[in-house]
Amino acid sequence: MKVKEAFDELLKGVKFDAGLYRKVLHNNIEFITRTHEHTQLFAGRQIGCYFLKYTMFDKNIFYNNLFDLEYDDVVDTVDQITSINPNFEIARDDINLICFYIAHRFLSNEELKEENRLEYAREVLNYFSYRTLVLRTARYFQYPISTEKAISLTERLSKKYVIKNVRNWNEYCQYRSTEYLKSKFLDVLLKFNDDTLLPNAINDLYNRTNDTLKNIYSEFDVMMSTDNIIKSKSSVITDSEGSDVIADRVENIDKYITRIDNLLVDKSYLVRKDCIQVVVDILDSLSQKQVEEYLEMLLAYSIRDRSSHDKVKSHFNNILINAVDYLQKNNVYLGKNVSVLEVMNKLVGNVLYARGTDVDVHKVKEEGEELAKLVYKTQKRNISDRNLKNIRNALYLYIVLVILVA
Repeated sequence: MKVKEAFDELLKGVKFDAGLYRKVLHNNIEFITRTHEHTQLFAGRQIGCYFLKYTMFDKNIFYNNLFDLEYDDVVDTVDQITSINPNFEIARDDINLICFYIAHRFLSNEELKEENRLEYAREVLNYFSYRTLVLRTARYFQYPISTEKAISLTERLSKKYVIKNVRNWNEYCQYRSTEYLKSKFLDVLLKFNDDTLLPNAINDLYNRTNDTLKNIYSEFDVMMSTDNIIKSKSSVITDSEGSDVIADRVENIDKYITRIDNLLVDKSYLVRKDCIQVVVDILDSLSQKQVEEYLEMLLAYSIRDRSSHDKVKSHFNNILINAVDYLQKNNVYLGKNVSVLEVMNKLVGNVLYARGTDVDVHKVKEEGEELAKLVYKTQKRNISDRNLKNIRNALYLYIVLVILVA
């Protein structure tokens, strides 16, 4: 049996549309923030200092989230495939195969706009590379190295490494997906009718990351032989009013606070369609276009002058600090094994349903409304009171989300 025939039968009731794309998107965000170790890896450039494994537990979450299937159902289907050599470990891997099949179904769905076909396929290929990165990191760095060694390792890498030209490993994986869909293998994915070509197509994307990790580990061996390691430095954490009270209570809050500066420098950093989609799905009161437009207007407002910039930055700081305080009061800690989607669901209650007892959140919400009024006034745009509150709520959730997954 061929790959397409096998998965057509297994997933015959599935619609490969925007609904499935959102499931893939939510699953990806949940995966890269599944534990504190996941968040640290995908939000930075360091490698080798985090203890991560990809287990049967992760596979089952993937299949349940997307198709309400069990692992055994998929394995039974893969066992029926006779067109790929049983010895091809990578090409016959169930996750690898199903990711490529999903990408094919998105790309070949003529009911979707062409730009959406590519976007949806890219998202499932992101998961392929997220998983590959975790698998190969665990293989090459079986025993996690120290943070100091990881920092030194990153510093010694040249610009020939993709990770040195992007902000973090999340962007590295997204870069791999984007470039792959520009390669000769796009035609293999689109047609998906020649199982003699499919193994090479799967191996190519897999080996891009595997070879990267292999070469980085070689750099690590050289570094250890020269004993050239940067010692870590302590940092002082302050909130928007100069207080360091948060630093005493939250692990690595400094990393999240310093990311706020980056949001106001680069549109691609502040305006992220994947995060916008998640917020829109959670709130269900605004369209993706409305949120995207407001973020673009907010960025334009922030670069008018120093006063505007400081006003926006201060609000972002206050959102993050309020969110952290609220989460800790509810026994949710960013440094623990908690996913970002769990964090977002917790924050919905604070943003949407907080009553008069929580002075801090009302202060942040009022500040958000006043900022939105200024932004729309500057752009000579009108906004209703209802949408003003919706925009305010969306920005609160969005800023927390984009800072945590950046």
